[in-house]
Amino acid sequence: MPSETDSIPRVTLLDLFTALRVVAKDSPTTLEILRQHFCVQRKRKIGGDLLWSTAAYTSQELSRLGLLDVGAIPRNRRTYEQSKERPVAITDDGRKLFGLVKENTAAAYDQIFMMMFAAHPYMQTFVRVLNEGYIVVPVATSLKDHVSPRYSSAATLVEDVSRRSIDIDSFLQLLEGRLKRPLAAHERLEISEGLKSLLSEVALAATSEDPTEFAKKFLLKINDYVLPAIFRKKGLNFDYRTHRTLWSLGQEWKLWQSTSDHPDFDGRLVYRTATIQVSPAGDRVDALLFDSGLTKSQENFLDKLYNAYLKVQRSTKGTYALAWQLRAVFCFDNQCQESVFDRLMDEHYAGSDQYELTLEIQRQKGQYDRPLRIGSRNIGLVRVLKR
Repeated sequence: MPSETDSIPRVTLLDLFTALRVVAKDSPTTLEILRQHFCVQRKRKIGGDLLWSTAAYTSQELSRLGLLDVGAIPRNRRTYEQSKERPVAITDDGRKLFGLVKENTAAAYDQIFMMMFAAHPYMQTFVRVLNEGYIVVPVATSLKDHVSPRYSSAATLVEDVSRRSIDIDSFLQLLEGRLKRPLAAHERLEISEGLKSLLSEVALAATSEDPTEFAKKFLLKINDYVLPAIFRKKGLNFDYRTHRTLWSLGQEWKLWQSTSDHPDFDGRLVYRTATIQVSPAGDRVDALLFDSGLTKSQENFLDKLYNAYLKVQRSTKGTYALAWQLRAVFCFDNQCQESVFDRLMDEHYAGSDQYELTLEIQRQKGQYDRPLRIGSRNIGLVRVLKR
């Protein structure tokens, strides 16, 4: 069964506040003017219809929240061309929020989270599940490690898919290992039937596209069939792209963090970095408490860092810890954002009377979400010893 669609916008908070600023400055304006502002912001050419969807989807979300007054939103390039000169105006609530941005940016971010939470049932469900504990999402990113050892090359996958065949048994076995639990019968059935449907959908493309590019697209499509099946019971039965959008938005709000760098989890680990208090009905945010940020994390930082280092050592059996794995373990244990760890490492990399830190510059490209930078250099390995 394919995943359900959702109305959560494919935008960033920066885009939302950029649109609010542009329209507040010269209201009413148009979608086309807004599109051109996004192009300038990203240092792209303003000609044509580049970033039309950013302008459209951002305006649509702000309209849903009652912050902009927008007419019909275009769904494709053709309809955008027909509606790009329609007026876009700011509402009274929009002006109030824009005024708050100038006075207190953090409060404005909190306010728009509360508004989006109330407007999006999927976000409500996501926060409910996150409040119950961390989430591990077994995102498929490797043919050999996540689909089947048989697919050590994209060419082998292409051969099988072109015949509408795939090693489903190995895939399900690997998935159970990553989840650290057996799949229920209904999950196995839904995933198996979904993969069969996917094979019928992409078999022709397998014979005509570049094998490497086809493999990348195939892995993305697999996620849209697997994730809804394993999360349906929790209510997170939406597509992979919606998951990614929620991860990104949460990190912009500093409310949750996601990482694929934790050595104890084979997938994307998502956990809260703030306390989100919701109403009894679960449809409204009553309070946000940023109780695990810089102030709390910096208390006895080197003690906490040493404990995280020992955990990485036990997991990887190495003398040195990969810097991004150390960061992931520290942040998960202390429920803090990775940006907090980066700042604290920059302040404490010289160690102390009690702890000796040895840092090695990263010399080879690693597999991580983003590097750990101290000063102007990427750090590859870290060792923490008690003196």
